[in-house]
Amino acid sequence: NWKGKKFRRYDIKSPVPRIYGGKRHFVNQATDYAKKIWLEMGFKEMTGNLIVSGFWNFDALFTAQDHPVREMQDTFFIKNKTAKFSDKELVKEVKKAHEGKIKGSKGWQYEWKEEDAKKVLLRTHTTCLSIQNLKKIAEKKEFPAKYFALGKCFRNETVDATHSFEFNQTEGIVVDENANFRQLLGYLIEFFKKMGYEKIRIRPSYFPYTEPSLEIDVFHPAKKEWLELGGAGMFRPEVTIPF
Repeated sequence: NWKGKKFRRYDIKSPVPRIYGGKRHFVNQATDYAKKIWLEMGFKEMTGNLIVSGFWNFDALFTAQDHPVREMQDTFFIKNKTAKFSDKELVKEVKKAHEGKIKGSKGWQYEWKEEDAKKVLLRTHTTCLSIQNLKKIAEKKEFPAKYFALGKCFRNETVDATHSFEFNQTEGIVVDENANFRQLLGYLIEFFKKMGYEKIRIRPSYFPYTEPSLEIDVFHPAKKEWLELGGAGMFRPEVTIPF
């Protein structure tokens, strides 16, 4: 059948449909890239469980037991589950911090209840990994130390353009007697710039477990508005003294 037919010249440069093979999901690409940045800045990775006790998620971070984040409308609690504490001494020290029985602090002026700390929940932030790791750092006397975490968190949020009930969070912790606020700003600015954000804005804020505290905004070029992307600060003495 091909005899006597006319054939078009074969052009190896002619455009053809592109075929894209399998690749990592864009969220995984972003988390891998963020981890690479932390490692380049000399941080070690810390990991932990998605399900934690209220003690590690809130109490060890000096978050008052009547704080709104500890209500069911903000946090996913696990039904009929309670935690057991192996380090009773640490629990006592955290109780003292909350009740204002450590030097230089008024605490939260209430009677701290261990039952609330035993409640089990899906972690609302990766800072619970930082505080758990702070205990290990203190026990190993690993000074100075720099660690980062990157993992999923869960909050009882209504889904919109900037909120979700499940999201990835990243953070770092630096333990060093010479650490200061200017160094904290340096790490944050370097991280966000390496993540590709050109315009960064840092402003004062409040968190129960840090002072001074700050929040980081980045400018969204398409929306033409500032978006809050992070929070940070220096751990308060009420957080570090019990350890």
